[in-house]
Amino acid sequence: MAGEIKLTDLRPDWCPTVQKYIDDNTPINELPAGTGLFNTKVCRDPFTYDVPDGATALGGPQGVEGAYIVFGQVPPGGITTGFGRQGIPADSIDLVVGRHSSDNNGKGPPKGTHVDNNFGTDAARIYISRLTDIDAAFGLAMDPGAFGPEGPAGRSAIGIKADGIRIIGREGVKIVTGRMDGGNFGTRGEPNSLGGAIQPVAPKIDLIAGNSYRGAQGVARGGHTRDALRELHTLLEEIWLVVFNIGITQLKFNAVLGGCAATVGRLSPIASYTPTACLDLGKALNSLYQTRTSATVWRENFLSAEGDTYIVSRNVRTN
Repeated sequence: MAGEIKLTDLRPDWCPTVQKYIDDNTPINELPAGTGLFNTKVCRDPFTYDVPDGATALGGPQGVEGAYIVFGQVPPGGITTGFGRQGIPADSIDLVVGRHSSDNNGKGPPKGTHVDNNFGTDAARIYISRLTDIDAAFGLAMDPGAFGPEGPAGRSAIGIKADGIRIIGREGVKIVTGRMDGGNFGTRGEPNSLGGAIQPVAPKIDLIAGNSYRGAQGVARGGHTRDALRELHTLLEEIWLVVFNIGITQLKFNAVLGGCAATVGRLSPIASYTPTACLDLGKALNSLYQTRTSATVWRENFLSAEGDTYIVSRNVRTN
């Protein structure tokens, strides 16, 4: 799904198309210029990216076929944004395609306009900076339970944004926070990019769907969750055994008083006479017997490593 605009409408109306060549009876002996067919040059409305004086853009203000690599003092927005506005070194590399692509109902900037960086309307980017407030730059929600801004405000950071992002590791993917293991950094260990101590020792990993902390909770650990449910299963077994034994005792007592015949699980009938009370009690005990069987199956399915629905992931781990 491409949204409200058709992909074929991304090109300006004045751009030539193969159909226009055919309609004009123009001979076509080679790929028509400007159509973009087979990854030839694409016709597009020209506009200018205002490159900051402290930065360099490969390909210049127009980039290369809509793709830009800009390095130096590259702010997240115009020249009045970012730490560079204060004259502080904020060395950055900005890889961006589709500048302001969502402007003009998805048709991009109008012809002849001048644009700055815009982390909301640019199509896709990787932003690498020595000093930035990465959460604010990308408009990320802040943790309401934190004291001060949550995240690397005023730190080195890398931001990646696009309609879809995939990270593929043929032999594994790791997401790790905290200091590196080893290195000659003294007793304090590896510092942050400003030379300060990394705090806390194990910084959090937040997986926030919908860019909102509403309802955010800590992730349950598989092994602990499994063990907790196993203990709960044991407690329920003990309660079940008490209730079942009470039922058996009551059934025997009723047999003495009036005679009952009831088969519970593998137990043999106690007497030959079966009044309604004894039948009802026998049904209850049979239900208890079936519940115990179901609980045993549940435990094997969800809490045993051999179960098909084992709740502990065999592929994803966390601390």
